[in-house]
Amino acid sequence: MSTPLPAHSHGHAIIAVNALRAAGIPATIADSHMQGLYPGMDTGFLKPRILVPPAFEAEARTIIAQAQAAETTPLYPCPLCGGETHIRARPILATIRLALSGQFAKLRNPPRFCGACDSYDDVGDSEPFTAEELGYPPIR
Repeated sequence: MSTPLPAHSHGHAIIAVNALRAAGIPATIADSHMQGLYPGMDTGFLKPRILVPPAFEAEARTIIAQAQAAETTPLYPCPLCGGETHIRARPILATIRLALSGQFAKLRNPPRFCGACDSYDDVGDSEPFTAEELGYPPIR
């Protein structure tokens, strides 16, 4: 008999199962074949479940908790303070601007808000690789 462990989404379940398998714990996702048939299944009441043997339950819970707690630097850091930024939501103004000007490029990089220093800024896309990783300066 396997012990079910809850997961937030199907993507989270895949990451957790791969982390458990890398640690030597046999794990699988219950009803993973259903995600292909009904991709929105995890947004409803049918959350994916990770199945592990009962002997590995405590170790599996700690590995999943470590995987959830592992935080890195923010994807879009604030250029002023380095804090995490969020998209500045102004849907009505964006709709009016789009209707009047037809500038679809403005929808690509919306202004972002930093809660740490209360600043708004247009943050561009981050480079996928740094010059040190590539060995040459990135080409745009």
